Parts: sequence; structure tokens; C-alpha cells
Amino acid sequence: MNRISRNTTVVLVVFFFLGFPNHVEGQEKKDEQGAHLQQEKDYYTCPMHAEVKSDEPGKCLECGMSLVQANKTKRPEEQKQGESASLSGKDKALKAKQLLAEAKEELYYNCCMKNPCDRCALDHQSCSCYSDLQKGEGICSDCYAGWQMGEGKDIKGITKKHVKPNFHRHKH
Repeated sequence: MNRISRNTTVVLVVFFFLGFPNHVEGQEKKDEQGAHLQQEKDYYTCPMHAEVKSDEPGKCLECGMSLVQANKTKRPEEQKQGESASLSGKDKALKAKQLLAEAKEELYYNCCMKNPCDRCALDHQSCSCYSDLQKGEGICSDCYAGWQMGEGKDIKGITKKHVKPNFHRHKH
């Protein structure tokens, strides 16, 4: 029995000095990692301007949208779903407006309006209303309405009386 007690004591002493500190050290590392993740997700950012960060909710200084809480522990596809779900209707509309403006900069956009129309970008992803107007053809409903309100570009020989709509067959 002495021999079993002595072996048990040796095993316990070895475990205590070698095994237990490693377990405690590993637990401390896990706690530090958890605290680090907690720090990362406790900030707010703009859905349109990821570089804008704040410690508390508020408005984006660049576009005025509400800041949403960032969550670095989620996978990117989960973040996208969460961001959209957390936006108000107004913020979604502002985000859509900004994305549409960015898209129009990248698309072929030969619009006849001082402020290019949205209709052609949404319907056809391009705009040829300027060229169509010069050929005497009809233009999209947004451009037509803009011309009637005096928002058309200065085009030699074209006044709002010359502008005609082509609501059904306007192709780009």
C-alpha cells in the first residue's frame, strides 16, 4: 500500500507542477482572446463608410447615416445580413441613393440632364438620352420630366418644346 500511495503522490505532484500551470496559462490566454474580441465588437461604424468608427451610436460625419454596431466575430456574410436588417428604412434609402450615384459614375451615362437621371441606370444600366434628344428621338420619363421643369442641359437648338417622351419604346 505504501508503494501505491507513493506512486499516486508522485503522479499528483508531477501533474500539479507540470499539468496544472499549463491549464491555467491556457485559460488565461482564452480569457485574453475573449476580452480582445469583446473590445473589437464594441464600436459603431457607418454601413457606407467602414473607415468611420465611433465608441457610441450616432451619425456618420460623411453621409449622415446612422452608425451601426460592428461585430468582428461574425463571418462577412452574416455581417451583411445583420447590417441590412439593422438599418432603418430611411438609412436603406440613403444607402441605395449613394450606391446608385456610385453606379452611375461607372456606367456609360450620356444623359441630357444637368443632374443625370436615375431611370436609365435602374432600367438599362446606361443612358443615351442626350444622343437620342439630338437625333429628335424620345427620351426617358425622368429626363422628360426634368426638361419640363427646366433642368435639361444646354443643347444647341433644343428647348423643352422639342423634347418628347418615349415611355414605352426607349431603348439603350
